[in-house]
Amino acid sequence: MGRFLFLSLPLLLLLMAIFSLGLEALDLAASTSSLAALGLARAEPLPLELAAGGWLIEALALTALFLLIQGRSGAWWLDGLVTGAIGWVFRGPVLVLSVVSVSRLGSDPWWPMSLRWLALYTLCGLALAVTARAVGVER
Repeated sequence: MGRFLFLSLPLLLLLMAIFSLGLEALDLAASTSSLAALGLARAEPLPLELAAGGWLIEALALTALFLLIQGRSGAWWLDGLVTGAIGWVFRGPVLVLSVVSVSRLGSDPWWPMSLRWLALYTLCGLALAVTARAVGVER
C-alpha cells in the first residue's frame, strides 16, 4: 500500500500539471471573455503554489476514492474508469451547477472546461488502476 501511495500521488500530480500546461499551450484553457465583459476576469494566472495545492487535494481525493472502489467493479481497469467518472461528476457537472446557480452567469466558460476535465479524470483513474496492478495492491 505504501508503494502505491508513493507512486500514485506524484504520478497524478504530474498528469494534472502536464494537462494544465497542455491546455495553455494549445490555447484550450477556459476562455474568460464572457466574464471579462462583466469585469470578473483576472489577467494574471493562478499562482503556482495554489494550483499545485489544488492538484494535491485532487490527487489525494482520487487516490482515496480509488482505494474505496478497488476490487468492486469486476475488472482492474474498470476500477480506474469508475474512479475517474465519479471524481469527474463532482469536479465537472456538480461544480458547474454550483457556480451557475450561485452566480447566475451561465455555464460558459465552466462547462467546456468541465468536459476537458473528463479526459483528465479518465486518464488519472486509469493511471491509478495501472499503478495498483503494477505494485500488487489487491483488495
